[in-house]
Amino acid sequence: MKFENAGRALDREIAKLSAYVDKQVTPAAKKKLAKAMRQAASRLRRLAMELDRQTAGKSG
Repeated sequence: MKFENAGRALDREIAKLSAYVDKQVTPAAKKKLAKAMRQAASRLRRLAMELDRQTAGKSG
């Protein structure tokens, strides 16, 4: 799968998750979900920084 296609697929899944949360998830569960999503975002940010570090100076 090309990176661009993966990004589009991820965008579609995020839209589905958002619609599901709006319709099906209780306010208390939304708070827990928000916390989990922040933790996941933090981990993804660290992964992105590591990928940047690994590829620094390797392009070209």
